[in-house]
Order: sequence, then structure tokens, then C-alpha cells
Amino acid sequence: MSVTKRHKPENLVHVRDLTQANAVLGEIAQLKRNIETIEADMNDSIDRIKRSAEAFAAPRHARLNALANGLLAFAEFNKEALFVKRRGIELSFGELGFRRSSELKPKARGTWAQVLDTLKGVGAGEAIRVREDVNREVLRLWSDERLQLVGVQRVEKDIFWYEVKTETLNQETAVTMINKEVGA
Repeated sequence: MSVTKRHKPENLVHVRDLTQANAVLGEIAQLKRNIETIEADMNDSIDRIKRSAEAFAAPRHARLNALANGLLAFAEFNKEALFVKRRGIELSFGELGFRRSSELKPKARGTWAQVLDTLKGVGAGEAIRVREDVNREVLRLWSDERLQLVGVQRVEKDIFWYEVKTETLNQETAVTMINKEVGA
């Protein structure tokens, strides 16, 4: 027998005696059982709809990933020609380009543990987290010369990006453009 919290009723059904109280309890139990069945059916329906939507979307996700990878390969292959003067290119259906990013990592044959020991030795506590870990966010703010002192180097890298302008897309224009490109 499950125990539920007591309810303070807002709408009132007048109960006159114990027999009627028992009947009301029976009706409440039946209504709760019906509600539980309805909610279970609802959850089953939601789960079926989610599975169906995931199955329906799966080939679209695969196609989207293939297209994004194709853009990346195109951009990488043509990087020297396309991105000489600017980091991005705006097209009618969106933009693509490379974003400059930097990553901190220990020098060759160095480890973050060695960097931590060096930071402790030079009294650079602001670059050390309380949990005894290198605070790379603070190190990002340091000059390259200061990073060299503690055994860290800054490595620049390009990260590909693209952004779609969905507001300019209409289905007929896209289909026409794709057919022209594919030669269909």
C-alpha cells in the first residue's frame, strides 16, 4: 500500500457519512489509476514519436555531417587561395572560414606537472588552481616570454567554421541551385 501526501481540496464534494467517504475514496483510487494509465500511454506515445523522429532525422544528420565535412575538406584544400586576405567568405547561403585559435601546451618533453612545479617555484600562484592544477586560462593571458619561463609554449591553430543563413533560404531556390551544381 503506497502512502501519498494529503491533499487540501479546492473544490468540495460534500461527504455525509463513512459509507459515502468510502465510496469517494474508491472513486479517487479509480481516477488515480485512470490518470496513471493515461500518463503511461502518453509516455509510450512520446517515446514512440521520439524514436520515429530520430529514425526520420538520422539520414538528414548523416547528410548534414557529410556536407559539413565536404565544406571542411574544400576549405582546407583551397585555404591558400581563398583565405589569403580574409579569414571568412560570405556566400548567398551562409559563411565559411577559419577562426584563429590558440592552445597552451607544455614544451616538447614537458608535462603539466613540470609546469606546475615551475609555477610554484617562481611564485606564480595566480596561475595555479586550488586543486593543484595549472590554470590555463590565466596562462593564456601571459606573454610568450613569461610562458617560456615556466615551460609552456603557445601553439596557433586554425579552426574551421561555417554559419548558415536560414532566413535567406527558400526550398525552390535551394533545389534549383543544387540541380545546377550537380548538373541534373
